[in-house]
Amino acid sequence: MAAECAALDVSPSRRAIAERTVQRLREDLRTLAQVIENCTRRVVGGETIPMAEKVLSTSDPDVGYIAKGQRDPVIGYKPQLACSRSGFITGLLLPQGNASDSGQLDPMLKEVMRRTGKTPRVVILDDGYASAANMALLKALKIEVKSINRSKGKRLTEKRDLDSEAYAEACDLRSAIESLMFTIKQGFDFGMVVRRGLENVYDELLEKRRRSPPSSARG
Repeated sequence: MAAECAALDVSPSRRAIAERTVQRLREDLRTLAQVIENCTRRVVGGETIPMAEKVLSTSDPDVGYIAKGQRDPVIGYKPQLACSRSGFITGLLLPQGNASDSGQLDPMLKEVMRRTGKTPRVVILDDGYASAANMALLKALKIEVKSINRSKGKRLTEKRDLDSEAYAEACDLRSAIESLMFTIKQGFDFGMVVRRGLENVYDELLEKRRRSPPSSARG
């Protein structure tokens, strides 16, 4: 097929389109072959297919299977967001698949410091980031106030910090973070994407951050 594309009597731009189309068809055929193999192993062989070998989407190989709490499982992405005290978004990461939150703290802190030129004084985290390694990272960066949500985060926090006014204030600020997440999901459609592929989805999320929210109609 490569030879046929090279022999096409068309402009270079059209030849490039043909070559990309052929490449996508090859990828689709490989994906469908994997789906058929997995189905045979599950139905005929009674095997349990490891998540790493499953095909979650024929149109986007970068998505992950995301199940959280009582919510319905979805096939999609887990964007990571950081914001300032005033609600300004200072960092956006988009890992491939269903990456664990705990592994995203280091790259997120680097992203925030790169964009702002400053090391955060207060860091407030969801319980998914709770780990001894992440607490050690925050201490190494000399973060003054380290607030990780729920019981696991509290177990990792020293008692003198738990009893401090600064820690209590950081806990109170968590509601503002939840409010920001609700706003960007409901007002900017941040929870839904139409593009496919890691880079394309990241670009779409950036555009949602820049777009103005829809105006309200009042009677």
